[in-house]
Amino acid sequence: MAFSVRLEGLDKRFGRGGRSVHAVRDLSLEIGEREFFTFVGPSGCGKTTTLRMIAGLETPTAGRIWFGDTDVTALPPQKRDIAMVFQDIALFPYMTVRQNIGYPLRIAGLARARVDEKVEKVAATLGLTDKLAMKPGQLSGGQQQRVAIGRAIIKEPKVLLMDEPLSALDARLRVEMRTEILRLHREISATIIYVTHDQVEAMTMSTRVAVMDQGRALQIAPPRVIFLRPADKTVATFIGTPAMNIIPAAVVTKPAGGLAIDLLGWQIPVAPRHYAALKGLKRVEVGIRPQAVRLVPPGPDRLAGRVFLREPLGLEDEVLVETADGIGVRVVTATGEEIPERAAVGLEVAPPDVLLFQPQTGVGLCYGID
Repeated sequence: MAFSVRLEGLDKRFGRGGRSVHAVRDLSLEIGEREFFTFVGPSGCGKTTTLRMIAGLETPTAGRIWFGDTDVTALPPQKRDIAMVFQDIALFPYMTVRQNIGYPLRIAGLARARVDEKVEKVAATLGLTDKLAMKPGQLSGGQQQRVAIGRAIIKEPKVLLMDEPLSALDARLRVEMRTEILRLHREISATIIYVTHDQVEAMTMSTRVAVMDQGRALQIAPPRVIFLRPADKTVATFIGTPAMNIIPAAVVTKPAGGLAIDLLGWQIPVAPRHYAALKGLKRVEVGIRPQAVRLVPPGPDRLAGRVFLREPLGLEDEVLVETADGIGVRVVTATGEEIPERAAVGLEVAPPDVLLFQPQTGVGLCYGID
């Protein structure tokens, strides 16, 4: 049976006085049994420090950590029924794959026959049965990472912690290993807590995601919710590739009544249900995903610009359009739309794809203005 994990007011400071670093700030959340939960964010955001506190490798400055109904805040790592996979694979180079995977059981004093039985089972799960006699140096990077995962799960931990386990792999192997880890999650009875700076890993693998910045969790939600309804501008621009366009705009009252968003001289009407969210605001910041912008012929009542740069990406192209105001708008188009650089174009955006953010705080106001 896996554990749920609960963090209550978790706080971590390193150093003292003027040199102290506030790595994690008042973090509270609950991770369900057998959930695949990911902390994602840029370097220095506190995600790895949080994972190390859950593991017992760092002591919280304040707050509590619960595994189910047990307070484990003061327990050492070996008494928490966890396993951890690090960014540095750290296999024993002189041992075979069999010996590396079985190492935790051997040092625990388990009988050799029982160790071999469990190694065979784990190796079969990870597709390593034909590699058991090999040394790590004879394996690919992805196979070495699978050995490290096998070594972690052989003791059947209740919580499996993974700290940037794929960052050292090339792009193709990362994709393969994402699939392997997801398949593993379905087969083992463990709660997985994963740390990464790669938002693609976070969005494709997780049940829920915590987007971290400066020691705080800015938003905790399923991946699709974070993509469609980001809590603030920081989350909106971190999640999604290419990054969301953020453009300053004005809130105006139409001559016939009602509100509109004046986006670089192009007015988009706002549905009455959003008026309360915009009450008292003269300025907002408009967020538009590059995939939601369409390139059309230039014309009246359209946002206009010129193609500044075109980057072929295979089945689609990323196009940077520069408006008359000097603002760059990124657009993702199908490869067949061959619009040359410096060509004049119009930009179309549907009201459901327009997100509005408070200009001072960056907090999300509206998710679609239709």
